[in-house]
Amino acid sequence: MKSLKQITGFLLLSLILCYPACQPEKKDPGQVYQFDLQEIAKTTSLTHEWVKNPDFGGKCLSVTVAENNNELVLTGGTDRIDWPVANYLVCEVWHDNPYSLLLNLQFFRKTGHESMVARQGVETAEASAGPRLSCTIGILPKLKTKMVFPLSHLDGQQIFLGRQPRQLKGTVSGRRIDPADVGKVSIRITPAMQPDFLSKVQINAVYLSDKLPDPYEKPAHAVVDSFGQWTARDWPGKIHNSNELLTAMDKTHRLAQTPGFPDEWSRYGGWKQLQFKAKGFFYTHHDGKRWWLVDPDGYAFLSAGVDCVRDNASGVLGGQKELFSWLPPEQDSVFAAAYSLGRLQQVDFLKANLMRVYGAGWKEKWEEITVGLMKRWRVNTVANWSDNDMARRNKMPYVLNMNDFPGTPTKLYRDFPDVFDPVYQQEAQRFAQQLASVKDDPYLIGYFLQNEPHWAFGDNNLAFEMFAAATPSFSKKEMARWLQKKYGNIKMFNESWKQRLKDFSALESLVLKDRPSDAAWDDCKAFSGMMVDRYVETVCNEVKKVDPNHLNLGMRYAWISSDLCYRAGAWFDVFSINGYSNPAPPPTEEIARRSGKPVIIGEWHFGSATDRGLPATGIQGAESQTARGEAYRYYFEQGIVRPELIGIHWFQWNDQPVFGRFDGENYNIGFLDVCMQPYAELTGQATISHERMYRVATGSEDPYAGKIRKVPQIYY
Repeated sequence: MKSLKQITGFLLLSLILCYPACQPEKKDPGQVYQFDLQEIAKTTSLTHEWVKNPDFGGKCLSVTVAENNNELVLTGGTDRIDWPVANYLVCEVWHDNPYSLLLNLQFFRKTGHESMVARQGVETAEASAGPRLSCTIGILPKLKTKMVFPLSHLDGQQIFLGRQPRQLKGTVSGRRIDPADVGKVSIRITPAMQPDFLSKVQINAVYLSDKLPDPYEKPAHAVVDSFGQWTARDWPGKIHNSNELLTAMDKTHRLAQTPGFPDEWSRYGGWKQLQFKAKGFFYTHHDGKRWWLVDPDGYAFLSAGVDCVRDNASGVLGGQKELFSWLPPEQDSVFAAAYSLGRLQQVDFLKANLMRVYGAGWKEKWEEITVGLMKRWRVNTVANWSDNDMARRNKMPYVLNMNDFPGTPTKLYRDFPDVFDPVYQQEAQRFAQQLASVKDDPYLIGYFLQNEPHWAFGDNNLAFEMFAAATPSFSKKEMARWLQKKYGNIKMFNESWKQRLKDFSALESLVLKDRPSDAAWDDCKAFSGMMVDRYVETVCNEVKKVDPNHLNLGMRYAWISSDLCYRAGAWFDVFSINGYSNPAPPPTEEIARRSGKPVIIGEWHFGSATDRGLPATGIQGAESQTARGEAYRYYFEQGIVRPELIGIHWFQWNDQPVFGRFDGENYNIGFLDVCMQPYAELTGQATISHERMYRVATGSEDPYAGKIRKVPQIYY
């Protein structure tokens, strides 16, 4: 008979032998389930191996994707995992690709109808057999990271994740899934494109936790240098010391010494060779061939704009101070303005670099340089999220993004309010008052009501989603009245919807996980249209009362995701969408046909992830800075030749911070970098397009026809 000591020793040896080599030596506090990487490795078809990673202190599972094989299955759906007891899914990862990695978590239901998952800027959505819900999260190269997905987001009501240390942006797509219904879970790893983007990642552990994991220790080397640049890469134009910064900023300052717009342009940037009636404010006009904006002096105007023209490019500092080699002194009378202390502590190296060179007068110098560059590059519109005070001081046409779109205490689906609640009308009146101070400004082109409403991310049946929870609402009461009028009696309704309700008032507590019948789905679709009508009309009526002078530029939809988007066009003066497509703007002819309105592209861009100081392209990619310039010309000129397009606005003026802005975006999408150095390959081509735009629009010159080679979209 073995002694207790022998038995204990045998058990310990067994645990050591059986414990997977890749598992962390010490589990994070709060772990409730750990996925077995050895079992995952046995079942994956991805190329894989076990490698030693000193950062993790042991062996990790290293997987490499192929172009048509990039999914790593964590659980096939038959595993007995108690998802409801956990709060977070955590994946400890590291990679050394020369670009950011995208990890796309996919959650499938055990049974039931799946739904199409669509993402902004992706030409082809996933098939209906895809995941019920997915989340894409960005991971920086060469930085040990705990990718954290809060399981609360399985309800599908929030599009974006909150920031976690080191983790970049996280974006959720699809429909809600009950944690108890979770079956298969997988991670798709991208980019995955031949020949240069076959990504590799090392995974140390994947587990469920009921609390946020402890942060990692300070890395051996700083990730961000004293100028806000990425330390993991060198590139032409990288700043290495204060003298180089001074020289670079002086060069940009000299570049900005420009006499102004071309002589053939009006003081607003309109075209003097084509004149209509002057009304003192911008308005729209169709001349029988195409749509135009008309400037206050009556000249034909096309809006060549750039978003985020402002003196900041801040990123999240809180929770990741260990990534920086230097931070501006917080108590300094000048450098203190480089910090913002809101919900997230942030630091701004664009400001800090301007402060280093210009001291207390940095803000005035930034404005002087910026206005000069805009005129040099023939940018005639200070577009969304910009410094509008700067635009007014310098008599530059601009657009206004209205804040705090009307809401109600109850949300029906994502950000969609309870539009039949009387509070909604009151909120619309409050919302409209912010136009009172600008209603007489001739330099204001118009106002956007809001940006990318989340309810329109995907072809969503709003009324059906309203029944996904038992929450009472005024809109449910209104729909019950509408259904009673349609069906006449509860028996006919029950037969059609396959329900057993006692009366129509019982609809207010009805909960639906799956569509009960085609008739029910169609009824919900019809009432969704009525909801959107009330949503838009209520607000548009109120803003026009306060400001009858300026153009209502619409809602800047992320894309046209469903017919519901078109319905709103009846109340806009201009229909706006954000057009992240490649190589030309998304289809706009149908928008103009169905709405009867001209169109503005509120956002678009191309970025490169490999030849400068940022590892992500943004929503559309180019292989180099030269290709970015070529992509600009093709997109802009192929767009402006369309008779319905009256404005195209690039996103954005400066690059985003490598360590991630408030939500984690860190894209190479600027006209200038963090040290105020222009991307000459881009700005030179943009200038050519802007100078030609009126002649291209009228057909006297052909649009640019050179297309770039497609590369993966590295965005989150």
